Amino acid sequence: MPRRNVNIGGAELDAVVAGDGPVTVIFENGLATPLEIWQAVVPPVAAVARTIRYDRRWAPLSGPLPRRSPSEIVGDLEKLLHALDARPPYVLVGHSWGGALIRLFAHAHPSEVAGLVFVDATHESLDPRVLALMPAMNATLSLLCRAPVVRRALLRQLCPPSSLPAYRARMEERLLDPARWPIGLRTIRAESPAIPVGLAQLRRDCPDLPPIPVHVLTAGAVSRKSARRVYDAWKEAAARAANARYTHVANSSHYMPVDAPGVVVDAILGVLAAVPA
Repeated sequence: MPRRNVNIGGAELDAVVAGDGPVTVIFENGLATPLEIWQAVVPPVAAVARTIRYDRRWAPLSGPLPRRSPSEIVGDLEKLLHALDARPPYVLVGHSWGGALIRLFAHAHPSEVAGLVFVDATHESLDPRVLALMPAMNATLSLLCRAPVVRRALLRQLCPPSSLPAYRARMEERLLDPARWPIGLRTIRAESPAIPVGLAQLRRDCPDLPPIPVHVLTAGAVSRKSARRVYDAWKEAAARAANARYTHVANSSHYMPVDAPGVVVDAILGVLAAVPA
């Protein structure tokens, strides 16, 4: 399905809508990740539900760098759903930082969200030292990525051989085009300050998962101590929840929608099946 440009009032977002059904499945990308990351996941889901993928605001190529709060990011999704006339119930699927965003949305709209799927999602148990180092890491990455060889290496990491053509083409455009590659890094710098704020809000306002169908997926191919800490926290959160499952996907990297799309599809379809008619 082609991208469509959706005016949300004061901004325009790219979105792809596919399928039809009584439930709307909304996909929330990770930090500075394009909607094509879900390319292998959507078709089986769109056979039974309406699906919406979208790109959050990309930073401009030049000029002042916008700083966006978690509430502003979630507010954009609210406006997008209104512009698309996408009515609840919703099942939200969030990858990485997108997992924190769908929790914030679900907390703000508890009567509209019928299910959640977390795909190696960020959790508020993330080591504070990692968050403190993010500005320095982003600055270092910006310097390193000036070298084309570094961007090509990053492309190989983000696009394993199993990547579908649409996702690979979008990532090549974002990383290899000399006129466009800084946009992704500027977007990371624009959204990164929202991450500690959003995680603090989750810790304060909604530390427990809601009593709706939930499936938590974590990636087993990541072995850093900070990642294991997050996985343990997700496992405990799922164990405390009334209607949650937890699955550790041993053969997947952090980019599970590309590495193990079948597992993600099964999790979404399982949550959809558990949503009350």
